[in-house]
Amino acid sequence: MGIIDLSEITVLRGRSKVLDRWSLSIDSGEVVCLYGDNGCGKSTVIESAAGLISLENGNSTISGQLIRDSEGRRGRTNFGLCLQDDCVMGDELVGERILDAAGHDFEIAPLLKAWGLDHRIHDRVAMLSGGQRRRVALLSGLIPAMISTEPVAILLDEADSGLDDDSVERLAKTLRNLAAGGHSILVASHDSRIVAASDRVIRFPFEEEDNETKPGKFSLFEKGEKRAVNIGHRLNLRTLSGLANNGIAGLLTLGAMLALLDPSQLEGRTLTAFILAPALAAGLCGNPVHRLAMENRAYAWWNTKSAIPPNAIVHSLILCGAITALASMITTEIDWQLIVAGATLGAVTESIVGLLSHATLRLSRPNAVMIRLLTPILILPWALVVDTLSA
Repeated sequence: MGIIDLSEITVLRGRSKVLDRWSLSIDSGEVVCLYGDNGCGKSTVIESAAGLISLENGNSTISGQLIRDSEGRRGRTNFGLCLQDDCVMGDELVGERILDAAGHDFEIAPLLKAWGLDHRIHDRVAMLSGGQRRRVALLSGLIPAMISTEPVAILLDEADSGLDDDSVERLAKTLRNLAAGGHSILVASHDSRIVAASDRVIRFPFEEEDNETKPGKFSLFEKGEKRAVNIGHRLNLRTLSGLANNGIAGLLTLGAMLALLDPSQLEGRTLTAFILAPALAAGLCGNPVHRLAMENRAYAWWNTKSAIPPNAIVHSLILCGAITALASMITTEIDWQLIVAGATLGAVTESIVGLLSHATLRLSRPNAVMIRLLTPILILPWALVVDTLSA
């Protein structure tokens, strides 16, 4: 078994069978290039290997770890990935994104200088040109191997697309250098320089040929401490998306209730419902980082890193608690039990709505799925909490 192993995979795209019991094994120190016309199945192979596509048959493993099989089982391990979409959110910082991809702190300046990005290290990705953004996405896919002495799998889907000639030549040289370090690389490309840097070329429909390649020289980037990847919280603080999406909804709900009801006349169950309603409204807006992750299909890249989508759940607890405290102050004295209940209720509701939305992302038209029609059922837990606390 190789570092990257696809075993008899069958993949359907709509009603078309793109891959039919297709297998591929890539050993340590080997570069394999997928070459062919657009739509021939190159991206399907890359995304199947990364576990982003459902399999009708077979399985994908990387470094001996099951990534996905036809029964829907999922696994994750350390590997590099660059898809056709950049998969980078515009509010991520250049240096921050590459460090997150590495999962460790390291001296990033020399790497960025070699790729002409050293002067943009603290810039948001949204401020970059298309070519610079593509280089950030590419480095995010390459860096797990650059800092590892153990063999690491690298999956690159049209990574050279949008790069200038110098960057493509640097990429071809980097592939040979990583192969010299024992890493396994699967790359889809139309560029002759990338094809020439590959040990094997699979010309669709699945004609395979060997190449004579020049050996590279692997240079290791020394990694430091393991990095805590809390991208959701960082982006939420940077963009205030939680306040804009969830907080405003909660405040509008509170304002509307104040316009219709006299808080001084409320008591018992009605009063408890009044205090907890804004937190419920905030939670029903869902994961505030979800919309950010939709940009350039960033959610797909993060899905290969963790089963838990990027989120800012701690911030949600604070926000929903603050809204509940405000409602409690307007009606009665501050009730800490209600504040804790409101914070928890809002955060849990937000998580459920976020997971429902996240579950549809692998579909070709996720926004066409009316998954939000299911959210009114979340009023039931709110009603149960109101009944329990008012009793």
